[in-house]
Amino acid sequence: MTQPSLSRETLADRLLAELERQILSGRIVPGDVLPTERELSEAFGVGRTTVREACQGLLAVGLVKRVGKVLEVSDFMGIGKEELGLAYLASRLSIEEVYETRKLIEVYGVGLAAKHRSIYDLEMMQSILDEMDTTDPESYHAADIQFHTAVITAADNSVLSQVYDSSKHLFFKLPAFWRLFAREKNVKMVNIGSGVEGHRIIFEAIEDRDSALAETLMFEHLDVVQRGLVMSIDNPFSN
Repeated sequence: MTQPSLSRETLADRLLAELERQILSGRIVPGDVLPTERELSEAFGVGRTTVREACQGLLAVGLVKRVGKVLEVSDFMGIGKEELGLAYLASRLSIEEVYETRKLIEVYGVGLAAKHRSIYDLEMMQSILDEMDTTDPESYHAADIQFHTAVITAADNSVLSQVYDSSKHLFFKLPAFWRLFAREKNVKMVNIGSGVEGHRIIFEAIEDRDSALAETLMFEHLDVVQRGLVMSIDNPFSN
């Protein structure tokens, strides 16, 4: 399915707004260095030209300064805590909006998967679970995307699959972006998600064709991820 095109300016504006939130919410503080152009590009799912334009916006408003080849967060003590609190709230709400939508789609989808799954679907999900490795964050994140996509595929609803596929850049790129900043030195990293076991019990409910249980487990799984991400920004003024 061809996704509707967005102007580069619109993407740059969105990235600029998200970067401003991360800085103003206190997740990255004066003196911290922004993630690299490549990291921002991969985490937010945009091209490097878009990243450069967004960073130019940060430079223009004085939130960052160039130090050699890197961008360092400026001292913006003139900004009041009210503004900081609003930026923090915006980041929190963006997480909640994404996961509210994921719950609507994936809880319903997993119920259909339990009804319609084929042997091939089960084999695919099992092979993904076998490859899940929580000690390798990048590998685990990739397997997580594959598993949730396989669940929607097993639902055997072409429209649902198209809607899900067109939304994955929001469902998975944005959480990766939030986690990127959660690794900064001033933020305590939290354990996000329910790991391999959380996915495995969902798989077992699908295998048993227990739609009600599968839906409950999927909701709980997504809720754990949502709460983990919110926890990672819930102390915006802590060092």
